[in-house]
Amino acid sequence: MSIKKKILAMIVGPILTLGIISVIFTLTRVKSAMVNEIQDALKGTAAATLAAYDQNTGDYIQASNGDIWKGSYNVSKSESLVDGIKQNTGMDVTFFYGSQRVMTSAVDKNGDRLLGSPAGDTVIDKVLNNGQNYFSKNVSLDGTINYGYFMPVYQNGSDSSIVGMVFVGTNRAQKDAVINYLMITIGTAVFVIMLICAAFGIKMSSSITKSIRTSIGVVEKVSAGNLDVWVDEKLLKRSDEIGDLSRVTITLRDATKTVIKDISANANALLDAGNALKEVADKTNGTMAQVRTAVTMIVDNSSDQARNSQNTSEYMRAMGEDITETSREVDALDVNAASMQQSSEQASDTLEKLSVINGDVERIINDVKEQTIRTNNSVQKIQDATTFIASIAEETNLLSLNASIEAARAGESGRGFAVVAEQIKRLAEQSNTSSQEIDDTARALMQDSTKAVELMKQMQDIIMNQSESMKETRMVVGKVLDEIESSMKSISSIKASTHKLEVSRNNVVSAVDELSEIAMNNVEGTRKTHQETEEVAGSFTQVSESAEQLRKIAGMLADSIDYFKI
Repeated sequence: MSIKKKILAMIVGPILTLGIISVIFTLTRVKSAMVNEIQDALKGTAAATLAAYDQNTGDYIQASNGDIWKGSYNVSKSESLVDGIKQNTGMDVTFFYGSQRVMTSAVDKNGDRLLGSPAGDTVIDKVLNNGQNYFSKNVSLDGTINYGYFMPVYQNGSDSSIVGMVFVGTNRAQKDAVINYLMITIGTAVFVIMLICAAFGIKMSSSITKSIRTSIGVVEKVSAGNLDVWVDEKLLKRSDEIGDLSRVTITLRDATKTVIKDISANANALLDAGNALKEVADKTNGTMAQVRTAVTMIVDNSSDQARNSQNTSEYMRAMGEDITETSREVDALDVNAASMQQSSEQASDTLEKLSVINGDVERIINDVKEQTIRTNNSVQKIQDATTFIASIAEETNLLSLNASIEAARAGESGRGFAVVAEQIKRLAEQSNTSSQEIDDTARALMQDSTKAVELMKQMQDIIMNQSESMKETRMVVGKVLDEIESSMKSISSIKASTHKLEVSRNNVVSAVDELSEIAMNNVEGTRKTHQETEEVAGSFTQVSESAEQLRKIAGMLADSIDYFKI
C-alpha cells in the first residue's frame, strides 16, 4: 500500500467511521428523542383532556340513554372540547367509558366520528385492569396508524375505581415523516461534513505525498551518485516534518558530498601510498635477494673455512707427532753419542796398544774422520731443517694471527681466511717435509755412528796389534773426542730447538683449535643470519603482497567513489 493510501486511510477512515457512528447514533437518538417527545406531548394532552373533564364536579355515570355524565357535564356530548383540543394540538382525543369509545375527535372517511368501538385487549389489561398509563406506537384509527397514549380515568374522589380512560393519538405517518426529514437532514449534514473532511484529507495527503515523493526523488538521485540535486525552496521553508525532511535531505547531500570528497582525497593518497609502498617493497625484495645471496656465500665460505681450520688442526697434530718422533730420535742420538764418547775414552786408554798398527789406525782414523764429516754434515742439515721448521712455525703463528683477525671480521673478510687456511696447509706440508728430512738425517747419523762403532772395533783390533802408533792415535782420538763433544753440544742444541719447536707447535695447535672453534661459531652465526635473512625476505614479500592488495583496494575505493557526481 502506498503512503498516499495509508494517509487517506488514516484521515478518511476515521472520518467515515466517526460519521457513520455519528449518523447511526444521531438517528437512533433523534428518533428515540422524537418518539419520546411525541409520547410526552400525547401524555400532556391526555392529562389536559382528563383535567378538562375532571374539572366538572360529580361522578361519572351513565344515563339511561347511554350518555356518560360527569356530574352535570355530558361527556358524550363534549364534541366542542375534543375538537378544540384537536384543533389546538393536532391530536385526536377519545374518551372511553369502560372499554367503549363514547366521545372522540377522530372521524372516518365519511366524516363520522369513530364511536362505539372497543379498546384492544392489551390496552384494557394495562390501563383498565392495572391502572397504568400506556403508550403505543401502533394504534389503528379507521385504518390509520397512530401514536397513542392511554390514561386511566378514576371516579370522582377515588384513586382506585377506574371508570374509563382517555386516549390521545396523532398520525404516525406524519410524525414519522417529520422524524425522517429531520434524520435525513442530519445525515445529509454529516455526509457533507464527511465529504468536506475527506476532500481536505485527500488534498492534504496529496500535498504530503507529493512533498514526500519530491524528497524521495532527491534521495534517489543522491543514492544514484548525483550530489548536485536541489530541493524546492517552498519545501525548505515549510515548518512541518516535510520541511524538516527536505532540510535534512540537503544536509545529507552536503555532508555526503564533503565525506565523498574527503574519501576521494584519502583514496588517492592511499593509492599513491600503496604504489610507493609497492615500489619500496619491490626494491627491498631485490636488495634482500642480493643480501640473501651474499649471506649464502658467507655461509658457504664459513663452512669451507671451518673445514679448512679442522684440516689445518689435523695437519698440525700430524706435524707435532713428527716433531715428537724427531725429539725421540735426537734423544736416541744423544744416547748413542754418549756411548760413542765413552767408547772413545776407552779407545784413548788403549791407544798405547795401537802404536804397532799406526798405519791401519791412520787409515781407520781417516775413515772415522770422513764419517765424522758426514755426521757433521748430517747435523748441519738437521740444524738447517730445524731452522726452517722454526721459520715455518713463526710464519704459521703470524698466519694464525691473521686468520684469527679475518675470522673475527667475517663478512667479506671470510674469504681471506680461506687463503690463510690454504697457506697454513701448505706450510704444514713443508713442515712435514722438513720433519722427514730431520728423520732421514738422524737415520744417516745413526748409520754413520754405527759405521764409526764398527771402525772403532776394527781400530781396537788394530790397536791391539799396533801399539806403536799409540801417540799418533791418541792425538787422533783426542780430536775425535773433541768432535764428539762438539757433536753432543750440537745434539743438545737440536734437543733444545726441538723442545721449543714442540712448544711452538702446541701453541699453534691451540691457536688453530681456537680458530676452528671460532670458525664453527662463525658458521652457526652466519647460518642463523641466513635464516633471519630468509625470514626478513619472507616478511618483505608479505609486505609487497600486502602493498599490492592495498593498492588494489585503494583503486577499487577510487572507482567506487567515481560513482558519485559531485
